[in-house]
Amino acid sequence: MNLYERKIEINEWLITTRWFYMVAVFLIGILGNSLISLFSVRFSFLSVGILLVIFVFVNFYFDYILGQIKKNASEFKLKFLGLAQIAIELFLFTVIMHLGGDKDIGSIFYLLPIISASMIFGLRGSVITAILAAALVNLSMVFDYFGFLNDNVFSGQPFGLIETTELKYRTIALIKVITTSNFYLVLAIFLGYGSKLLALREQRLIAQTEKLGKEKNLKAREAAEMDKAAKLLSRQDAELKEINRKLKGKVEELEKSERSMIRAFADLSDARNKTEEERNKTAAIIANFVDPIIVIDKDNKINFLNPSAREIFGFIDSDLGREVLITNNYSMNNFRSIINRKFEVKSSKALRANNPNEEEVVINSGAQELTFKVITARVVDNKSQYLGVMKIFYNLTREKIIDKLKSEFISIAAHQLRTPLSAIKWVIKMVLDGDAGKLNEEQKKLLFKGYESNERIIGLVNDMLNVSRIEDGRFGYAFNYDDFNETLNTVIDGFSGIMERKKINFILERPKKIPPIHMDKQKIGLVIENLLENAIKYTPEYGRIELDVEAGDRFLRVRIEDNGVGIPDKDQEKLFTKFFRAENVIRMQTEGSGLGLFIVKNIIKKHGGEITFASHEGKGTKFVFTLPIS
Repeated sequence: MNLYERKIEINEWLITTRWFYMVAVFLIGILGNSLISLFSVRFSFLSVGILLVIFVFVNFYFDYILGQIKKNASEFKLKFLGLAQIAIELFLFTVIMHLGGDKDIGSIFYLLPIISASMIFGLRGSVITAILAAALVNLSMVFDYFGFLNDNVFSGQPFGLIETTELKYRTIALIKVITTSNFYLVLAIFLGYGSKLLALREQRLIAQTEKLGKEKNLKAREAAEMDKAAKLLSRQDAELKEINRKLKGKVEELEKSERSMIRAFADLSDARNKTEEERNKTAAIIANFVDPIIVIDKDNKINFLNPSAREIFGFIDSDLGREVLITNNYSMNNFRSIINRKFEVKSSKALRANNPNEEEVVINSGAQELTFKVITARVVDNKSQYLGVMKIFYNLTREKIIDKLKSEFISIAAHQLRTPLSAIKWVIKMVLDGDAGKLNEEQKKLLFKGYESNERIIGLVNDMLNVSRIEDGRFGYAFNYDDFNETLNTVIDGFSGIMERKKINFILERPKKIPPIHMDKQKIGLVIENLLENAIKYTPEYGRIELDVEAGDRFLRVRIEDNGVGIPDKDQEKLFTKFFRAENVIRMQTEGSGLGLFIVKNIIKKHGGEITFASHEGKGTKFVFTLPIS
């Protein structure tokens, strides 16, 4: 509630209470006439009736004005209403005092406008109202003393008929004047300060409530944004897992098919034990496989080509019997002199495959680019005699297209997100720097929290873009001989603040001189940043982090070790995969994409280095990576 709303509420309260003390005045008038022997209060029924009508009219009028102010907000009208209410009360209570005859009882009514003024206008308003009330009471005393206004037109009784002995003595009158004035002033000061303290407390409570509301909304928005990003990642992860599941199933099918084909070819080749009909049946089965099959006999010559191999690779009848080099286990590169179509081959090393007999071939067949996984398998007969090799192809085109679409979607989504997020970042930064005006501390805290949340989302988007570029081979590197110490210092300086806040004992050991390293300075900075950030994030307060650098003859070795939460044994094999986060850190930290270590490993590999780790849950984690010095 702001000050304007508070004043509306106070004015509304005064109008409501006036209905009650209006009834009190009417009762005083009735009782005054009934108990005239006990009290010096005398009202005529006419005067009471006129006062009642005035009260009703004035209160209805004020209520109407307040209704208009609520509809059409107006500071001026609200201020006028407050002044008018106090002025009317002072006037009416002065009339009541003259009509009633007893100044002591009448002067008590002036407390009401003083209280009202303290609530509406604070200390200054209550003091001014007290001075006016004291002046009106004192003027009334003076008028009575000098015999002014003796004929009371309402009651028909002159004040001279009422015995007021005190007024015959100036000393008593003066004491009464001073006492009344001082009482009003003391009361006004007390009420003014009291009202000010109450208003300040109310404002603090309102500010605290608004702060809590803003923080709640900010956290809700942050949670919603992170939830959206998490859902996006979750969907991508689910799609990737589904693709991997299908691919695993296909591989299993392929392995079964491979074994079946090898047995079939062995049966076909074992002519001594088979009838012509059986051999034809087996040959027909092999020929009808959807994917290409190439068979090379023990003399290193092409012995068999199924129709799919002929169609996709453009083999012709005269190619049967042509010799193939045995190099790299009859690699598809050895077929370049035979196949007249352009194709690309990725070796098992380039694919980082576990099977050394595995390759990947990409060929343009007509208007379509096809991708095949190729497995070269030895063929032996029932007596384990070597008959040759069979190259079995499995079509991966659909999986590659899906994977490419996924990567393109991540790339496009990340690019589309990065532009508005960057704009939000710089707008918040400008406001925090005071370019749009001075901020109070609470506003700065709220904006800074929003700035940090925006930075986390930008980091997530950048990670997604980096992963997409790595997968597409577009993660550009700029290698130069650079100072590793300079890169290390930059990263450490960036984390020094948070380490101080968490009271982390950071131990840095490095040689005085490190030779220049052939590296991409920015990418290696990203590696150190990811590893050190994880160590800080998952290390509790008052924990320990050690960073050790050793320069050998050929390699630079960097160790980052902490005593944090560690990694569960069951999760360690998945540590460098995309979108993976261990179960214990998911419970501990809400933010995180699970992409950092995937990026780190790819950067280190690209530099010709290695990265290893050792971890025990609840005890800590150690990462070690190496970089070639030249």
